[in-house]
Amino acid sequence: MLKFLKKLEEKPIDTLVLRLFTSWCFTALGFLIAAEDVFSSIKAFSGYSIIHFAITFAVVFGIITLISVLKKKSYDRKLLPVSFALYAFSVTMQSQGNFFVGMCFAAMAIIMLLYYYKTSGLHLKKPFTTKKRNIYIITTVAVFVLVCGSVGVFRYVDFLAPNYDFGIFCQMFHNMRESFSPVTTCERDKLLSHFAVHMSPIYYLLLPFYFVFPSPVTLQIGQTAVLASAAAPVYLLCRHYKLSDIKTACVVAVTLFQPAVMSGTFYDLHENCFLFPLLLWVFWAFEREKYALLAVFTLLTLCVKEDAAIYIVFFAIFVILNRKKYLTGAAMTVVAVVWFVAVTAYLAKYGDGVMTNRYGNYLSDGGTLFDVVKNVLVNPAYVFTQLFTDDKGEYGPKLLFFLQMGAPLAFLPFVTKKVSRLLLLLPVVLINFMTVYPYQYQINFQYSFGSAAFLTFLMIMNLADLKPNAQKLFSCIALICSATLFITVGVSAVRKYVSQYVNFGGDTVVMREALADIPSDKSVCSSTYLMPHLSKRSVLYEVYYHVPADGEVLDYIILDSRFDCSKDIEKYEKLGYAVTRTVTGSDGNKLITFMEPTEKAGTVSAAEAETAVNDGSQSSGHPENGGLASARQEGADTDA
Repeated sequence: MLKFLKKLEEKPIDTLVLRLFTSWCFTALGFLIAAEDVFSSIKAFSGYSIIHFAITFAVVFGIITLISVLKKKSYDRKLLPVSFALYAFSVTMQSQGNFFVGMCFAAMAIIMLLYYYKTSGLHLKKPFTTKKRNIYIITTVAVFVLVCGSVGVFRYVDFLAPNYDFGIFCQMFHNMRESFSPVTTCERDKLLSHFAVHMSPIYYLLLPFYFVFPSPVTLQIGQTAVLASAAAPVYLLCRHYKLSDIKTACVVAVTLFQPAVMSGTFYDLHENCFLFPLLLWVFWAFEREKYALLAVFTLLTLCVKEDAAIYIVFFAIFVILNRKKYLTGAAMTVVAVVWFVAVTAYLAKYGDGVMTNRYGNYLSDGGTLFDVVKNVLVNPAYVFTQLFTDDKGEYGPKLLFFLQMGAPLAFLPFVTKKVSRLLLLLPVVLINFMTVYPYQYQINFQYSFGSAAFLTFLMIMNLADLKPNAQKLFSCIALICSATLFITVGVSAVRKYVSQYVNFGGDTVVMREALADIPSDKSVCSSTYLMPHLSKRSVLYEVYYHVPADGEVLDYIILDSRFDCSKDIEKYEKLGYAVTRTVTGSDGNKLITFMEPTEKAGTVSAAEAETAVNDGSQSSGHPENGGLASARQEGADTDA
């Protein structure tokens, strides 16, 4: 016993502190697992007392101490990160994607990192070889595709992917496969090319894969694969800036795990996903002076969407002012401006025009895009008032977005003495902060993809400027922040949707089988969450938006009865349709209601139909989006 105590006395105080924290983490983990509720509930540990906790803590501390004494070696420096990681993982899995919970654990992990950095310098016992680097990068890409792809697939399988922004693209790809034409009926409630809404020929790059595997699942996985492909230009940029193998692996992981890339996939499909890898390829091609490839990637980027020209112009300004490549920058500017003018003219004549309403805070009634530019130049002080306020004049949403974009990158995009590099922040300011259009400064939508490319490029350049030890430290900090948020948001999302499938998978099978019975040549008007499963047809409308034309008779009205659709039933009964079938689940709950036309259908005038539509707006709730009506409007605003 005296010998045992003597060994304890020989341990330095820092070892004792590490052991105390390790014991605390293991004890808290045990109580978290045994809790009757999630950690955020005050009732979670109501059945336990402080005495229970103290006894458990003492036992854990004693076991760790006994192992160290018997083995004649302290394991505290290894056990603390393990215990903390297990506890943090368990909590973040219950946090339902709470950003601040993730950042709190990231901050604690960074404090731990700084301690280890000060005491040991974070030296690796074995060299980090090129083979290890490649394995780490491949593993990172695989994890990203698995997590983000799973969320997209389960959203579709669980009947939680709405018409906006998924059903419209499911129908578009079906028509592209059939006739090579990107037309839809459910995007603007009429037969219309998607390119009359957004000029996005880049979608044809996904068509070969959809042609072979014609399923909405292909589109969800395809978007994830497109984003994951950014690992290639990021790797090449890191090699160009002579970052070591281990730092290169860290940067690739940070790039894919940042919320700006991950969370954008959680609201289904959008052409903006191509911006992320293509812009990074543009940056790499310029850095390596591969001008033929620079031209190719610039043109591909412009094919993503009409406003992609903005990103090219701002990079061209950087090329001119920072790198003094006047001819290259001028050529990129001219090509981007000519493309933008041509596309906006096309959209104005054949489509809905450029959506200047997203910058309505810079416009008076009847203003144009050029009025936006004029007002910004004439009154820059007004711009400053808009940068961090939303449409309600509140600061919180944009400040949160700033943290979500910057913190996972350890704020490296802003750590530079080369002021001219800050030109690359201008597209982020324009796209995400100058507007009060809410979805452009919400991390869960696709408007962060282009901005993330610029911030990633800045991170790589600024990291390369630091001294080796600082590079190591900042790489680890960024990896901790991005990985913690990836677990908090991404893994939690997978857990949520998998749980949804486990609990209601039987119902979704019944729903899919019921919808599969509808012939593909029949015209359908359906609820938003059913539309991706009904998309392989030429005539498909969404109940919430569709106003029947004079004499129009649809073959089926199909309503999502998981939510209250009584008003929709009433609406279509006024229009001459009758309920013919109701599909129920295993516990008798209603899942789908089918309505078919009667002799009265098609006899109601357009004015009467519009009145019926206005009277039939849904008011049901939805566990994810706060109501079907709001979810539909959210989706429509996002794409429209």
